[in-house]
Amino acid sequence: MLNSLHEEYRGIIEREPEKYHADFLKRKELVNNSTAIYNDRPVDFLYQGLFFSEEEFGELGNLLEEITAILEKVVREYKENPQFRKLFPFSPLMEELILLDPGYGVNFSMARFDIFYRNNGEHIFCELNTDGSSGMNEITIIQEVMEKSLAFAELKKNYEIKGFELFNSWLDVLLKNYREFSGGMGDRPNIAIVDFTGDGIIYEFRAFQKVFRERGYNTFICDPRELEYKGGKLYYKDNPINLIYRRATTMRIVEEAEDIGDFLSAYRDGAVCVIGGFVSQIIHNKALFAILHEDDKMDFLTEKEKEFIKKHIPYTAILDINDGEIINMLIAEKDQWIVKPLDQYAGRGVYIGRDFSTGEWEKIIKNLGNREYIYQEYIETPVMPMPNFAENKVSEDFGFLIGLYSYNYQLAGLYTRAGRKNIIGNISESFTIPNYICRKPE
Repeated sequence: MLNSLHEEYRGIIEREPEKYHADFLKRKELVNNSTAIYNDRPVDFLYQGLFFSEEEFGELGNLLEEITAILEKVVREYKENPQFRKLFPFSPLMEELILLDPGYGVNFSMARFDIFYRNNGEHIFCELNTDGSSGMNEITIIQEVMEKSLAFAELKKNYEIKGFELFNSWLDVLLKNYREFSGGMGDRPNIAIVDFTGDGIIYEFRAFQKVFRERGYNTFICDPRELEYKGGKLYYKDNPINLIYRRATTMRIVEEAEDIGDFLSAYRDGAVCVIGGFVSQIIHNKALFAILHEDDKMDFLTEKEKEFIKKHIPYTAILDINDGEIINMLIAEKDQWIVKPLDQYAGRGVYIGRDFSTGEWEKIIKNLGNREYIYQEYIETPVMPMPNFAENKVSEDFGFLIGLYSYNYQLAGLYTRAGRKNIIGNISESFTIPNYICRKPE
């Protein structure tokens, strides 16, 4: 990040804190009256942006390219090697869906890979989300709101500041993959944004729907239980659906399989193009981090790729609750470890040793039950001072995570969340921070 620009921004705030506090309240009112809503309440944000040079953004793109090459090899090995498949905790139905060919060549069209950012480039991946990735609407709104702030007006006197576009660019990806699926036929597909009612972020779905319709594409938001397969075509009500932007998580799809038979049959038959093919679950499941660290299982990777894993992915292993030696080690070294369920999101079910007393931690570890968990090396969250005007603080230290949005394997934008706790997520505390590419005019 551009540390000098962050220092300059902090100086702007500290020179006239009352002025910018008042402006924050105006920005907050704009966000409160927008569609930046999660769990029925406006998204929290800070009067702060993160600033990157074009070179730094390019370096993050290179990081994404390197891990994507590794993940592509993992997917290929999964498809070709039945023994390798056994390392993953997938049900027979999940495995069947994963092995189905989605009809286009990209294994995860959309992803958000969260990292602990390091100024020296040694970034650490903490989450690989390839299943229902979200946040594009809130980050776009807050990006636009902050870009019009008084503090940014000061910055713009000396810098060009550019945010990220995440909606039209996503439609371009959908259409590109659809053209490959259809062999170039049907250049005006009917699109369905599909998730289970009540599960997804309806305001975000509507934002995508609006953009897609403005581009001339009939777009529907629907529950997979509402889809009907007849005569070789999939329908929503009386509308044939050619292209699905899947936001329903794979885990929920499997849970509800009996009630969504028409959707699954259409997918099996290749009667509909589903962007968000189920093969992405290989990457999304947290068992992957553990498998990547099993060196004897990674003989299909180069030595350079194995070194990349050691450098950029925290040590992770599957937790066997019957292994007394491991259980005792986790209890004795509580400040060094995190335990996470294999397939959850937003920080649900995650326990960080240093958040608990020794007695509390021991009780947690010994009462995990039969759920499948990983244990993972604890990584220090990067911290930087940011204004917290909601609590009348001109500056306060916040930890932050940066999400790399991947559209067809290309870095499309950034999504940053900040918080003061060891878990940054909607179950604890999370503030959205917009991101920008900045440069000084020649």
